[in-house]
Amino acid sequence: MVDYERRLLMLVGLIALAFLPLLAASLVFLSQVSTAQDRLDALYARTVILAHELRGEKMRQNSLVPVIVLTGDAAPLGELKRSNQRFDSLLGQLRGLARDTGAHTTLDTVAGLQRRLLTMQDTGLAKRLGGASPAEANAYFQRNAVPLSAELNAAIDRFADQATAGYQAERAHSQRVVRGVFWVLAVASVCAFAFCAFLGRLLLRLVEQKRAYDQAAARLAEREKSISLARKEAVEIVAHDLNNPITTILFASENLLAEPELDRQPRMKGAIENIRMATETMRRLIRNILDHSKIEAGGLVLSKETVDLRRLLADVAGQFEVSAARKGVAFSYAPHGDLDAADAFLEADGARLEQVVANLLSNAIKFTAPGGQVSLTSEISDAAVVVEVRDTGWGMTEEQAARIFDRNWQTDAAAAHGNGLGLTISKAIVEAHGGRLGVDSRPGEGSAFRVTLPLAA
Repeated sequence: MVDYERRLLMLVGLIALAFLPLLAASLVFLSQVSTAQDRLDALYARTVILAHELRGEKMRQNSLVPVIVLTGDAAPLGELKRSNQRFDSLLGQLRGLARDTGAHTTLDTVAGLQRRLLTMQDTGLAKRLGGASPAEANAYFQRNAVPLSAELNAAIDRFADQATAGYQAERAHSQRVVRGVFWVLAVASVCAFAFCAFLGRLLLRLVEQKRAYDQAAARLAEREKSISLARKEAVEIVAHDLNNPITTILFASENLLAEPELDRQPRMKGAIENIRMATETMRRLIRNILDHSKIEAGGLVLSKETVDLRRLLADVAGQFEVSAARKGVAFSYAPHGDLDAADAFLEADGARLEQVVANLLSNAIKFTAPGGQVSLTSEISDAAVVVEVRDTGWGMTEEQAARIFDRNWQTDAAAAHGNGLGLTISKAIVEAHGGRLGVDSRPGEGSAFRVTLPLAA
């Protein structure tokens, strides 16, 4: 930095130190005034709404009484009673919002008129339901209730006018205060003009550099987005094209394995079984690549439904019993706690959750030597479902466990068993459900992968 720039920055600092306290105090004051105005606006709006609802309840009562008078039917009395209760509730809320003595006095008048009107209504309706003719009841209401009702409506209107007048007065005072503060800020801004002039020369250079950097970053982001979309489209096309022949091979191998004659040719049956297993592996790898492409492009979509987690886990466990036994690995599934007594239902994508559990079990069996153990357990803990897959396999160091969910990262021992996307995809699926996927592991002692899902997932 050259000498004049250093001096410029020192001068800018001194001016800023002199101007900033005034500016800060003014901004704080304006913020408080603005907050007070917002509260005043909200209070007035609430008052107007409640006054309108109060008037509406009175109109509803006035419409129910003639129905009872004309029909002599007591059925509307329940609705009339509820309307009176709502009227009293609205009146109480308005009392809490009233800000001056005049408004409270008017509300007291409204309450008194309402009590008198209810007394007359009860008397008139009792006469009608007691056998008086509609004409007699109507004459009673016209003589006694109608004038009171008009007086009550006028009192409600008077309260609304008082609320409006009070709001306008307070708003005008607040605006006068704001104008005064703005004048103070205007004078201070003129005094700080030199500060802006010096600062502008220095900032111009920084702005130009920042603009160049932002443009380069925008071009790079756009290019990365285009590349990501192109890669996603290419992966989807390739996956679709590969899926057809793989499905054909899988279908053919399963049909061949179902042939009774193949039982007399164990070598041939074993070869076909290897073809089927390799084809299943290939299809899983293609699905992982496609899912990972969707995750990178932000296109992972969940199809949520009500999922019986206990049944889902039991089904997945059943799928891996044979493969575990074939390898000589002891496999067990044990639901605990509430999951053992009742089903746990989640709003989730069942197919995706099954994919997560299947991937964890597949890895556990894959990396556990014959004679080892793999267990699947589940329980409800702290308003969440915890699913744990534990094995007695190779285990991992703390550093390896910290990176196990990173994209395309694998331990040396696992590098030959897949493309390294399964755990990354599983973590993305669990987090999309609002859950967590973690691991505890020690070298030579095995690993425990734990899926935690909120019950409201």
